[in-house]
Amino acid sequence: MSIAHSIQVSSETFETEVLKKSLETPVLVDFYADWCGPCKSLGPILERLADEYAGAFILAKVDSDAEQTLVEGMGVRSLPTVVLFKDGQPADHFMGALPEGEIRAILDKYVERVEPSPLERAAELVELGQYEDAIALYQLITADDPENYDAYLDLAQALLRSGDSAGAEAIVERLPDAQKMDSRAKSILAGKAFQDLLNGAPDRVTCESRLRSNDADSEARYFFAVHLMVSDDVETAIEHLLTIVQTDRQYNEDAARLTLIQIFDRLGSGDSRARAGRKLLAAILMV
Repeated sequence: MSIAHSIQVSSETFETEVLKKSLETPVLVDFYADWCGPCKSLGPILERLADEYAGAFILAKVDSDAEQTLVEGMGVRSLPTVVLFKDGQPADHFMGALPEGEIRAILDKYVERVEPSPLERAAELVELGQYEDAIALYQLITADDPENYDAYLDLAQALLRSGDSAGAEAIVERLPDAQKMDSRAKSILAGKAFQDLLNGAPDRVTCESRLRSNDADSEARYFFAVHLMVSDDVETAIEHLLTIVQTDRQYNEDAARLTLIQIFDRLGSGDSRARAGRKLLAAILMV
């Protein structure tokens, strides 16, 4: 699933995650088991519907083998059993792997579907990896509302994730100074500063492959971190560089630590990622 419209529920969390949440949003509880064939057919349908309905209902999954007390308390006799809760009470249920159309009919009796905004839809497309469609939608949004700087920043991030770093940087450079202080803008501009480090370096796929083969390959980890910085995955880049500082401090004359300092400086002292990274770096160096 691209966005978390599905949760795992236990006896301990049932009251909070199902009963209380159903006071505001319908909750569809799927009682399943790993050995249950029909459960395996039904599960993907429910997850797809949860994605499609985009938060109009919550899909709560209960592992029946692990939650026998809850199963007995709910009177579940066969699997899969699906119970829809609304206003803190069971409102409907079905057993077995019903066709998708029948499940929709049940949902539509209780669920008020809210269409996502264009920005929300574009963000979902990015999460699904459909960058071309997301970029086209962001461009429509910004054409209709030229002062929607959030949309410009999201467009820049989508361009970056699609591999168009130059396009992303060009958008950020045209933004007013106030918007350039946004963490999204700072991440993109920080990534631009590290592009030159990749001249002659192994590509991202090669770095990932080398790390899978040898977790202690500091060169692969270092350049993988730089690739991450350039593609705007700042937090993961910092994590990899901190790993090098912790396990191979002398790699390439302390390159990981020095690169971290550059990242923190470019993000600025007000950036939460920079603050957290500095604390972790200090803790590692004190050991």
